[in-house]
Amino acid sequence: MTLSSTIGTPGQLRATKALLKFCRDHRHAAFFIERLEACLVALQAKDKDVVLDVLQQFRRAGMGSYMDWYPDVICEHEDAEYVETVWWALTLNWNQSLSKIG
Repeated sequence: MTLSSTIGTPGQLRATKALLKFCRDHRHAAFFIERLEACLVALQAKDKDVVLDVLQQFRRAGMGSYMDWYPDVICEHEDAEYVETVWWALTLNWNQSLSKIG
């Protein structure tokens, strides 16, 4: 399998767009929105270095990290448990889809 077939796949693009939309809608920190946007552009350009840099930033833990966040409830049909569960599912799907790059 060539590098071009493991980066910028339709699944990676969909996972990144879905996570980006959720994080925008639920008001994640601007820094992480910008990094997801950069990741999407890099996936489209098949720029492995930028994608791996973004992944590394998202894998850090602790205060102020991507994981140090609870999504806002923004819709009437949502509750805190629901939005957190959706966020985790989108995040795990995104990580899994990008795990083949390396």
